[in-house]
Amino acid sequence: MSEKFQQEGFTDCFLVELKVFQKPRMEIFIDSDHGVSHEMCVSISRHIEKYLDETNVLGEKYTLEVSSPGLERPLIPRQFPKNIGRNLKVKLNNGETVKGLLKELSENGIILEMTDKKTGTTSLSVSFEEIEYAKIIVSF
Repeated sequence: MSEKFQQEGFTDCFLVELKVFQKPRMEIFIDSDHGVSHEMCVSISRHIEKYLDETNVLGEKYTLEVSSPGLERPLIPRQFPKNIGRNLKVKLNNGETVKGLLKELSENGIILEMTDKKTGTTSLSVSFEEIEYAKIIVSF
């Protein structure tokens, strides 16, 4: 897959998650710094299918799914920059959950802007090491 990510039009793509299941089935979630199109997923899928067919690592019959991670999946650090300005739900390693607007990034983490009716607006700096997961809060 790293070969594909070096080709023109795919240099800002990256792997978010790869799962292999028993049946055999493989799920691959990709993202890019500028968004993932259906055409990108198809092209990457064909590239991986060619490899799987040549190596036969999953056998002759398998299911391959390539898609963008979707809004419900936890963010990985590389996804934070393109999500500045969005509301996040962040679960910390200590079990606490915080919600706020992703305002900016620091070298070591994120800065959330949180608004409370009683206390007003406050900023919270959270290091990447403190984050168990962060998800986008979808609002309509």
